[in-house]
Amino acid sequence: MRLLLREPIFILLLEKLFKKNKMKNLYLVCISLMLFSCQQQKEEMQHDKAKIISIIKTNLAAQKSAWNAGDITMFMEHYWKSDSMAFMSKSGVRYGWSETLDAYKSSYPTQKEMGTLGFEVKKLDILSADAAYMLGSWNLERDTLEVGGHFSLIWKKVNGQWVIVTDHTS
Repeated sequence: MRLLLREPIFILLLEKLFKKNKMKNLYLVCISLMLFSCQQQKEEMQHDKAKIISIIKTNLAAQKSAWNAGDITMFMEHYWKSDSMAFMSKSGVRYGWSETLDAYKSSYPTQKEMGTLGFEVKKLDILSADAAYMLGSWNLERDTLEVGGHFSLIWKKVNGQWVIVTDHTS
């Protein structure tokens, strides 16, 4: 936009328009510039959304890799390290990153019991520049019993990092 305004051809065009019918032409130029600006902002927003989606999906893939390597602590790195982080499951609501980590370690004491985790993202909505909502399904393949279900996650950008602030898994 700034470069366009500095182009000699654009300046000559403006001068020519203003000499003939100043108010009408000024109005047209202003409208044109506003439309151009809106289009540019829309394109930037789409680019930002694509970037956010990529980051969040990369974080989810890192969680899957950590889980499948038997590293629950690394799996939890993409959760908000706060006492306000919420995790909901059939056993109720649990608050806090440490409490959630301890519950995971208690429920899955060995890599064999952790099994192999798989995710399928069904929906990922970018709500704002620092919030997103994800729906998906999960499954654990294990020697003993294969289990699975669905999840909804609220992601927020906290201190420059996209993290899960609320997890509802069933």
